[in-house]
Amino acid sequence: MSIITLTTDLGIKDHYVAIIRGEIYKQFPDINIVDISHEITKFDIQEASFVFKNSYKHFPEGTVHIIGINDELSNENQHLAFSINNQFIIGPDNGIFSLIFDEVYPEKIVQINIELESDNLTFAIKDVFLKAACHLIRGGTLEMLGTQIPDFQNKAASLKAVTTQNSIRGTIIHIDSYGNATTNINRETFNRIGSGRNFEILYGKETENIKKIRKKYKDVSGGERLALFSTDGFLEIAMNQGKANELLGLYMYDIIRIEFK
Repeated sequence: MSIITLTTDLGIKDHYVAIIRGEIYKQFPDINIVDISHEITKFDIQEASFVFKNSYKHFPEGTVHIIGINDELSNENQHLAFSINNQFIIGPDNGIFSLIFDEVYPEKIVQINIELESDNLTFAIKDVFLKAACHLIRGGTLEMLGTQIPDFQNKAASLKAVTTQNSIRGTIIHIDSYGNATTNINRETFNRIGSGRNFEILYGKETENIKKIRKKYKDVSGGERLALFSTDGFLEIAMNQGKANELLGLYMYDIIRIEFK
């Protein structure tokens, strides 16, 4: 069964997501539509890139992904389609692709040029991305969507952790619905800089610290804070059966520092 995924900041209160899904079902009644997320913070391409790039690699070949974050067409914000690992990704060139493809690179890039049925350019997901996705689901080629280009502009700096011989300085890049705060510090960096040494994870006003990495949430008592590496391999500040972000005062893009001794 063919798959189209949706990643947007549209939310689920309004009718926008229903419109997109309805338009797809009119063309492919039996298609599988997967909502990666519609709760991305409005216009936040950093958050969207984190959620998407940790999701798309788990889908089968042939999947078509639509990303709709700040997608209105302009001279500085073109619409692109990519092929990577036999999957397709469609979305706006607003900097999000610089973040998604910071470690891997797509095999082919096309600037989308689809004839529109009206002059309304405010709903690109429906009027452009959906048409491109349906074309690909039918077996159409990427080249038929527009002009192949050699590269996309690097419009956004990736939030990478900064390291020294004895420290790592990162930021919180995602807070999930449980209140767990994921940082941009990955396991490989932690192991390489730490080399098995003792450490302190400092957060908030740095009056609190964590000195041990746990394997699972229930390694600590209910309501107790902990640090672990998430399934995506990034350091997470969490609380067993509690909202770490609220109770520990953690916010998006807060600084997280690790000192090794």
